[in-house]
Amino acid sequence: MGVVESLTDAELAGQLPHADKAAVKEIYIRYKESLLNYARKMLGDDDLAADTVSDVFANLLTNQQQLKINTSLESYLYRSVKNSVLNQFDKEQHRQRYVNSIKEFYSRGTHATDELIIERELKHRIENAVAAFPPKMREIFDLSRKEHLSRKEIAQVTRVTEGTVNTQLNRALKILRSKLTSILF
Repeated sequence: MGVVESLTDAELAGQLPHADKAAVKEIYIRYKESLLNYARKMLGDDDLAADTVSDVFANLLTNQQQLKINTSLESYLYRSVKNSVLNQFDKEQHRQRYVNSIKEFYSRGTHATDELIIERELKHRIENAVAAFPPKMREIFDLSRKEHLSRKEIAQVTRVTEGTVNTQLNRALKILRSKLTSILF
């Protein structure tokens, strides 16, 4: 086993800005088949799926020095395939066909992998955002969401007014919304 093969996904992603073609090759070896299957399920066409995945890897190779992967490598690749498929449908004006194929795709229950990746990423982003809250805001948020206390009970426990509790919760939710918008949409 070579050096590149022993690297984690995060380490491989870290090699991309250094124009490491061996890293791109290893990423291709690891993800080509699963990305092809993912694209096939959405497109229903082997040739289009192969073209889509090839385009994603060509883009990865071409733009690797400018890439900023803020998620897991796996999530980035799946999202790239998904975005490429969406762009194809937009260009070809087959949005309805896509909607129907996605409904069928999800009704068969084969969406579990995609949902698990998104769920893990959402959980990670929420935890990071909450951890970055100021201490009082984090305390109030945790009492509301983890302890399920009412705003009045939170005010009593933290010895602040209900208005302060409302303000802190509204600010916390606004921060979370802004942090999560990019992954959800």
